[in-house]
Amino acid sequence: MARSLLAPFVAVALSLATSAAMAASFNTDAEGWTTSNGGAQVWMASGGNGGGWLQVTDITDDDFLLNAPTAWLGNWSAFAGGTLSFDARNINGDAPDWAPFGEVTIIGAGGGVVFDMVAANNPPADGQWHHYSFVLPSWQVLANVTSLTIKGEFHAGVTEVVGIDNIQVTAVPEPTHAALLLGGLGLLAALRRRR
Repeated sequence: MARSLLAPFVAVALSLATSAAMAASFNTDAEGWTTSNGGAQVWMASGGNGGGWLQVTDITDDDFLLNAPTAWLGNWSAFAGGTLSFDARNINGDAPDWAPFGEVTIIGAGGGVVFDMVAANNPPADGQWHHYSFVLPSWQVLANVTSLTIKGEFHAGVTEVVGIDNIQVTAVPEPTHAALLLGGLGLLAALRRRR
């Protein structure tokens, strides 16, 4: 009996987990992400922080932007209090001397917000992947997101090359979901003990 209950329980738990996140791992392609304002984007099949990744080379004096695909737009209300995160790597070792790197712009029906989620002097010129994360406040704009951009420019000049991987937006798990999960696990343990 415990086995017959396990499959539906796992399916429900997985559906709750997947409905509360958007993620781009870039393991198979660019997943609809594009670059504008002077960045030349190339999808790389390996060498990322877990597989594929995006390499963006600066080609103009503008601050290049990574643009979210249409599938990422819409109602983000469930993500209020959750996190927006990504991994970045300074590919060619240029000095990270341009502070707007990691500046995120979210535009929606309620206006727009800009926040700088990365401290100055990032990503370091060490060739390693670094993780950046920001808690999303309850902004009105989250109700209908029409544009999401991440500024990738980190050097004052037209020479830097940046790697981007694992862009993700996650919601805060609701207490009811956690309670359901714990209750189901307890039920399975009790049924297993009876055997």
